[in-house]
Amino acid sequence: MSIQPKDTFAAIDLGSNSFHLLVATFKSGQLQQIDKVKQMVRLAANLDHKKRITQAGLVSAFECLSMFAQRIKHIPSENIKIVGTNTLRVAKNAEHFLQQAEDILNHDIDIISGREEARLLYLGVAQSMSEHLSNKLVMDIGGGSTEIITGKGFESKQRESLHMGCVSYTKRFFSDGKITQTQWSDAYTHALQELSPVSKSFKKIGWEHAIGASGTMRAAAKILVANDWSQTGISRKGLEQLIQQCLGMGEIKSLTQISGLSERRRPVFIGGLAIIAALMDELGIEHMSVSSGALREGIAYSLYGESGQELVTERSINKLKAQFDVDQRQVDRVKHQAKNLIKNSDITLNDKDWFLLNAAIEWHELGLSIAHSQFHKHGAYVVQYADLPGFSRQQQLIISQLIRYQRQKISSQSNSLLNNKQWHRFEPMLAILRLSLIYSRDRQQHDIPVQSFTIEPKRLKIPQIWLQHHPLIHADLKEEEPRWLNIGSCFELIPT
Repeated sequence: MSIQPKDTFAAIDLGSNSFHLLVATFKSGQLQQIDKVKQMVRLAANLDHKKRITQAGLVSAFECLSMFAQRIKHIPSENIKIVGTNTLRVAKNAEHFLQQAEDILNHDIDIISGREEARLLYLGVAQSMSEHLSNKLVMDIGGGSTEIITGKGFESKQRESLHMGCVSYTKRFFSDGKITQTQWSDAYTHALQELSPVSKSFKKIGWEHAIGASGTMRAAAKILVANDWSQTGISRKGLEQLIQQCLGMGEIKSLTQISGLSERRRPVFIGGLAIIAALMDELGIEHMSVSSGALREGIAYSLYGESGQELVTERSINKLKAQFDVDQRQVDRVKHQAKNLIKNSDITLNDKDWFLLNAAIEWHELGLSIAHSQFHKHGAYVVQYADLPGFSRQQQLIISQLIRYQRQKISSQSNSLLNNKQWHRFEPMLAILRLSLIYSRDRQQHDIPVQSFTIEPKRLKIPQIWLQHHPLIHADLKEEEPRWLNIGSCFELIPT
């Protein structure tokens, strides 16, 4: 039986070293790979001294994305998820990259935090392992970051993302192409220093199985098996033999003489090897198995298990509300007003935009636990920079800006942190949020007799007699007119 497009999912991982595309379907909840493409784009290696992706790096990336675009063009948009990782988190011109990349792919790209990357990675590894219920330590060495996660079953418990990767370490410690004992010691020691602040907590939790994921780990395991230095996976004894072999070669270009190491992996392998050595030594690992699953599989499972993804974001929302003692009754009042406004307006929010608006409503008062004065600014800062599993950086940015401009002055697009595409989505959501908060100012549950609300231009029609009986709300609505006009947008209250 042929596989229908609606049953096909695409996961794209824009990594610091490689771009990965996975096309898959699911049978009885298990991922079945249809197609897989990997391109060594080396985005991290193409960062200049100002942390900007070079023109050569952009050209290479866009060529790869053009190929990916052809492969995913017949897959439903809701079945596609594209994420960017460490290099796109740190690149100064990431916004420029994203605008062109999204045009090529005709799809949004989510820049995810290190801990969200770790969560999805763990999900991909856990789903690919037979020991589903065991306590696991999962490690992944990417081009610019290393993720370490403990968990049980399919749920991660502790997640860390460290600023060390195979590309960045090779570039930093072996830039001249040499492999000397001094260079090796510097790279290894620096990796130990990165691990030291977190290793104790991981060892305290403990694990039954240590698992490596992705290219560097798989490459090391392949070499050890090919040279009879390990029967399976990565053993500490075998790793030491490999290290001595690399030091004996003396140069990166000579590493191709090592059986099992591909030419594609060779230029960045030595930096990754130093990180593996530090991981095994600092965490006391004698042997680690290597998983076939990684970040892209985790992305695919998160797409397929939509209800599970909703639970992840719901947990993030509830955790932050509990942490800042948010008044849930007021949240419910504002949400009720927002739904009523949308029902009586010409605004059509898609599921993604309602998700963002809903999160902003849930969190709009969390800044009150910090200080009443400027609470909207405090809340916006927390949401923008917190680690929130299930949320991308762009989602957190839009939500934080909704919280930031829920009251008082509205910033124009030229002064905001949002790009053109984000602003187009943002403005209708902000209008709904601000009006819903005005209606809920007295912290009482009541229905506003909205007759209609149009967004272009913003015209709100409410019965005159009702406004006369609610002078405070009437005054607040009148104050909205100059605030929207200040950013070049019309707002008009029309009593009927």
